[in-house]
Amino acid sequence: MNLSSYKLIFSKEMWKRIMCLAEKEFKNYLRNGWILILVVVFVLMSLMISFYGASGYEGEHWHNLEQAIVYMVGYMEFMAPILGIVFGYSSIVSERESGSLELLSSYPLDKGEIIAGKFLGLWSLLAMIIGVGLGVGGAILSTLVSEMVWSEYYLFVFGSIMLGGVYLSLSMMISTIFKTSNSAVSASVFILFLFNILWFFIMYSVAETTFGWESMIEGVSPPTWYFSIQFFNPVIIWYTLLALNLPTLRQSAMELGGQEVEVYPEMYQTWSMIIILIIWISIPLLISEYRIRKMDLN
Repeated sequence: MNLSSYKLIFSKEMWKRIMCLAEKEFKNYLRNGWILILVVVFVLMSLMISFYGASGYEGEHWHNLEQAIVYMVGYMEFMAPILGIVFGYSSIVSERESGSLELLSSYPLDKGEIIAGKFLGLWSLLAMIIGVGLGVGGAILSTLVSEMVWSEYYLFVFGSIMLGGVYLSLSMMISTIFKTSNSAVSASVFILFLFNILWFFIMYSVAETTFGWESMIEGVSPPTWYFSIQFFNPVIIWYTLLALNLPTLRQSAMELGGQEVEVYPEMYQTWSMIIILIIWISIPLLISEYRIRKMDLN
């Protein structure tokens, strides 16, 4: 972002242009019928996971909210990133391939405003799908579960929207790096595979070759540097944000890089997890802005 962009950051005209582009992106996707399908899927999945996940708990199908969230965490760990990738991977590269990005650049829009407008529009759509889907599911759950603490459910929804925003930002960055949609979607899927699956095998290898995996199984807390490495995985940060605030999740399924953790280090706080997620969103967007400024649209 150049000096003039910093001077205009509080400019009402700049934000008006950004919001106009965001509204355009939001409405363009909203016209597709599959958006409604996604919302319905989120509602049904939140109910089904809660219902069938409790089948082994004393024969009760509907249980307390925290236990329902424990089961939904595994679902959202993949669904929120997938939504971010679906909306983000083609946001720039497809328009570049079709020539519409060159047309958009001819409007009185700064390159940074294009990135910001697209991100806000797509993130709003992602937030609507997750918020409405899980919100309706939560409303129905409130009539069925024995206890309903809305603050905990709101945190789960908020955290899932943030995780989706991270992957949306990463996918938009990838969309500015690659020249074809096929390459962009392949790279985005690799990022999903890296953070959601491969990372845990990497951390297991690191633990095994340094301080020993057996020591963690025996309840010995890993060294501080091991916790610090986890900052490089947004999925771990998202999970930790939830585990710090949901007792059931912390007690029954608390894990970090695949191992149980009884006590998190002092640097692991709710506010620090949120800040790190914001950083994870911001850095790829800054890289996207740099890339689009250097992009040859001719």
